[in-house]
Amino acid sequence: MAKDLNTKEGRSNFLRDYLDDLLVGINDSYGPTLLKELETRLEKTITEFNNEMEEAFSLLKKKTEDKEAFYASLNSNENKNSKTDWEKKLEEVEK
Repeated sequence: MAKDLNTKEGRSNFLRDYLDDLLVGINDSYGPTLLKELETRLEKTITEFNNEMEEAFSLLKKKTEDKEAFYASLNSNENKNSKTDWEKKLEEVEK
């Protein structure tokens, strides 16, 4: 059975299902409190992780775009100067 981990409700259901199985051996009076605290902490951890990953990928995307723009500007500068300094020096030596 596939679990929907893309939504907050889906993640909560997934955690609740598996934590219930793990907490069977714990005292009934202590279990619900522990389960609620674990759910809260896990949801917070997942949310922080997702935010950090979005930020990291956003930064990576920006750096990639900056590199591509830099390389594009280099290519356009090379096209403007049909001969490089090295090619000009070679021509002078050949004369």
